[in-house]
Amino acid sequence: MIVAANRRSWSTVGVLLLTTIWTYVWFTSWKVSTANLAWSRNIQSSKIAQAGPGASNDTLGFGAIYVLTENTTTWRVQGLIRAANLTGLSIQIPVQDHISDEAVLAHTGKEPTEGYGHARALLNHLSLLETFLASDHSTALIFEDDVDFSIHIRSQMSLISGAFYNHSAQNPESRHLDPYLHSTWDIFWPGHFGMQFADNVDIFHYKDSHALPWAHLTSEFNNYYTQMAETTPPEDQQLVFNVAPLATFAYAITRSHAAKLLSKLRSDRAEKFDNALHVECKGLWQRCVAPVPQVFHHHQVEGEKSLSSEEGRKEEVEGELGWYMRRHKWTYNVEWSARCNALEVGERVEEGWRCGPGKYDGMM
Repeated sequence: MIVAANRRSWSTVGVLLLTTIWTYVWFTSWKVSTANLAWSRNIQSSKIAQAGPGASNDTLGFGAIYVLTENTTTWRVQGLIRAANLTGLSIQIPVQDHISDEAVLAHTGKEPTEGYGHARALLNHLSLLETFLASDHSTALIFEDDVDFSIHIRSQMSLISGAFYNHSAQNPESRHLDPYLHSTWDIFWPGHFGMQFADNVDIFHYKDSHALPWAHLTSEFNNYYTQMAETTPPEDQQLVFNVAPLATFAYAITRSHAAKLLSKLRSDRAEKFDNALHVECKGLWQRCVAPVPQVFHHHQVEGEKSLSSEEGRKEEVEGELGWYMRRHKWTYNVEWSARCNALEVGERVEEGWRCGPGKYDGMM
C-alpha cells in the first residue's frame, strides 16, 4: 500500500511538472507569435467580428464588390487581391473579354475621338454592369483593378454610412440593413480624383480620423482641396450631394439605375466612361453623392517595364509582381495603403508600411 501511494505521488508530481513545462513553452511561443503576427491577427479578428450586414462587413455594405479587369495576372490585380485579404474584403473578379476594335466601332459608330483604349474600357464597364444585373444583388461597388484604399477602409465606410443617416435624420436602427440609404442616390462615388458641384449642392460634414489633412491632399482637377486647407479652423470631411466627380476608381450603383445607365450610355454611343458619368451627374440626370476627400484612389508605379534584353529576361522570370516590388510605388491621398501594407513595401513605420508619393505626373 505504501509503495502504491508513493507511485501515485510521483505520478502526480510528473504530471504537474510536464504541465508546467508545456505551459511555459506554449506561453513563450504565443508571445513570439503574437508579436510577429499582431497585424494579421487583428485583421482576422475584425473580419469575424464584422461579418454580416452593415457598412463594415466584407463587402462594405454592398451586395457585392466587383473588380473590372481583363487579366488577373497583372500586378494591379495581384496586389488588389492581397490588399483585400489584408483588410478582410470579399471581391469578385469576373474577367472581361478583350474588346476588339470592331466591337468599339460598332458601339461608337465612328473612329473614337479619344482613342480605342477609353472606348474599350467603357465597354468593359458596361459588360460588368450586365454581370451585376444578372446577379440577385440590389447594389454593387465597382473597383477598377488599380484601385487602392486605406487599411482602415472598413471603419471609413462605416463613418460615411453614419454621415448618410445623420444627414437624413432617419432612424439609425435600420442602418445595418441599408448602410448608405441607397434609395437616395443613383451613383455613390467613393473613389475619384476631384469633383465639381452641380446645382443645389448639399454638403454635410463628418469626422474621419483616418483621412489625411486637406493640406496633404493632391488634385489638379480644381483647387477645392487647397481652399479647404486654408480654412480656419480646418474643415471636417464632407459627404457631398449633387456632385460631379471624375475618375471611376470606385463607384457604387443600384440595380435599377445600372439598367438605366447601361441603356443610356449605349444609346448615347459614349466613348469614355468616367466622363459620361461626370456629365450625367453634372446635369443632374443622376443623383450623385461622393465623400470628399475620396477614400479610394488609384495606385501608381514609377517607370515602365524595361525593353532591354537583360532586364526583360529578369522581368520575365520574376513576373509582374516581382517587377512591381522593385519599383517605387505610391497612392495619392491615402496614408496607409492596403496594397503597400499587404506586400510590406515602402517605408516601415511603427503603425505599418507607408508608400511615399512620387512626383506628380499629371495622371492622378
